[in-house]
Amino acid sequence: MNLQYVLWFLCSVVISLGLFALMNRGKKDLLTQCLLIGVFGTVLAAVFAKLLYYLAMIDFMLMHGWLKSLVDVTMGTFSYYGGVAGFCLGVVLSACLTRQKPLELLNAYAPAGLLLAALARFGEVMLDGVGIRDMLYWEHPEHCFFPLAVSNEYGEWLYAVFMLEGLLTLGVFLLCVTCFRKQRFIRSLFYLCLIQILCESLRSDSFTWLFVKVEQLLCMLGVAGVMLVYCIKTPGVRFRWMPFIYCFLAAAVFVVLEFALNGKIPLPHLLCYGVMIACLAGLSLNEILAFRRMEAQR
Repeated sequence: MNLQYVLWFLCSVVISLGLFALMNRGKKDLLTQCLLIGVFGTVLAAVFAKLLYYLAMIDFMLMHGWLKSLVDVTMGTFSYYGGVAGFCLGVVLSACLTRQKPLELLNAYAPAGLLLAALARFGEVMLDGVGIRDMLYWEHPEHCFFPLAVSNEYGEWLYAVFMLEGLLTLGVFLLCVTCFRKQRFIRSLFYLCLIQILCESLRSDSFTWLFVKVEQLLCMLGVAGVMLVYCIKTPGVRFRWMPFIYCFLAAAVFVVLEFALNGKIPLPHLLCYGVMIACLAGLSLNEILAFRRMEAQR
């Protein structure tokens, strides 16, 4: 276990709780909620981060001994989005213990949670081989500088995808604070998942099941899940299910692009990422329109 990263994460939790307290001054049971979120969120984040990785890599884990793999604290054997799910569950549990509606507390904590998510990404600079993309550093010496790239113990330079992930998460944080007045949690979750579809494609350390990048798939399911919620809450609207259907059309495009990026279809990488970004922009517009339509039904 990398103790530096653990300390960084714990400090990040404290900072996020400070922001939560600042944005919710005067809230009933605020101190209790901060303590409960800090404890349950941190513990459940670690448990779920390990559990998701374990389930996704079950064949590999069993091969190395199921119990030994389960208690292995190597930082590369944890799932970031399993940690996100665990921390959200910690917030829900804290709401139940303080007799508050879980969704209300999730909405209130969303900005602070996004800040924590961004800080957790930036902290990956302390983890060798996590959040990176292989680079032919002898062909691109002009790219060999931080924060664009990081060097490993062998002096090899690798693209720092985790920095891009952190910056994009900060962008979602700013959106949440400035634009999301209602349903902050579900909208933040949508964009947090959306940005990872691109970032997971860039990473070369992603864990895969068969040929599928697990966290990329989970994020696409998260995006589709949010759209499904919007569609369910807009009964009687013409073309009600189109936002949800569009997610599957975009997912089909992403599958083709991933095949091309893996060399199975002869398409330039620059074109592939251009199409991917265009599809992500389309999904973003899809969310905005679907959300407005849902709010108009209230």
